Parts: sequence; C-alpha cells; structure tokens
Amino acid sequence: MRKIGDKILSLYFIVFFLIVYVPLFVLMVLSFNDSSLLGLPWVGFTTRWYEQFLSNPSALGSILNTVVVGLITAFLATLGGMMAAFALVRHRFMGRSIFNSLILIPMVLPYILMGVSISLLFQQILHFELSLITVAIGHTLVALPYSTLTMVARLTGFDRSLEEAAMDLGADELTTFRKVTLPLIMPGIIASAFLAFTISFEDITLAYFLGG
Repeated sequence: MRKIGDKILSLYFIVFFLIVYVPLFVLMVLSFNDSSLLGLPWVGFTTRWYEQFLSNPSALGSILNTVVVGLITAFLATLGGMMAAFALVRHRFMGRSIFNSLILIPMVLPYILMGVSISLLFQQILHFELSLITVAIGHTLVALPYSTLTMVARLTGFDRSLEEAAMDLGADELTTFRKVTLPLIMPGIIASAFLAFTISFEDITLAYFLGG
C-alpha cells in the first residue's frame, strides 16, 4: 500500500513539474526565435529581442520600478507579518480571532476589487496622489497574510526555553530577541521576504489601479 502511495506522489510531482515548468521552458526557447510571432515554426536563432528590450529606457525603467516596489513590499510585509505572528502566537487578547480573520481577508478578495477600493480610498477620501508608494502599500496589504502565515508557522514550533535561558543568564528582552530569537526565526523571515517580493513582482492588477 505504501508503494502505491509513493508511486502516486511521484506521478503527481512529475505532472506538477510538467504543468508549471514546461511552458516556461518553451517560452524561454521561443524568445530566441527570429520571428515576430511568438510560436512555431522556428525561423532562426537570434538575441535581437533581448537587445531591443535592453535598449528601451521605458522597459528598463519599468523593471527598476517593479524591483523597488517589490523590495519595499518585502520589507513592510515581512515586518508587519512578524509583528502579527508574535501577537497571534504568543498573546491571548480580546478580538484575537477577528484580528486573525481581518489579516487573512486579502487572500480571498479579488485583486480588481481591492484595486478599485484602495484607489478610491487614496483619491476620494485621503486625496493622496497615486504613485509607486500607493502601489507598494497595495502590494503590502496583499502580501501581508502570506507573510503572517509563514511567520506563524515558524513561531509555532519555537522553543521558548532558549529565550528563558538567555534571560536567566542576564540578557534583557532586547538582547534576547537580537541574539537568540531573531537568528532562530531568520529562515522564516527570509522565506516571508521572498514570498512577498514574488507576490509584488508578478502583480499587474493592483499596479494598474494604484500606479497613477
């Protein structure tokens, strides 16, 4: 029975790999095709599409803006997710379940609905000009639930006796966090940052509504 389960998991992995990565590989290969149409037949090998892209200031500016917004989103979402995770895992307070639900709401809302709502908030209520800052705020709201869940998973199995031992040896709370807690949860922080950056990097819907 276990062998059958292993075969099913192996088949699932192969199918998953083919569905996710084969289209990307085909797209990468066709990007070197010397044809104005994205597809077959194969005309010849060329790098002129990449040369044209790298010589386009607008395209390079868009890439730079995307990276900057992604880095800002990764920082803000990771910081907010870490604080939310500490509150959810280590503290019991009134409205905890409501707080948890509110954080997770952006995971189920359509991006178009969020884009329109946030855009109206900034323009009609706050009278705030749309820019890369508003895009980063919108992306942070979307990435925050994922960062929070990542940090919650990391903190759930955290051995707090290590922190207690550090404080018993004379370390204050700040030193304990900096020298004990932070290094131990660093894998979760890195994973959260990468996830938030990826979410921001691939989004176009919120950027369309919030970019100005």
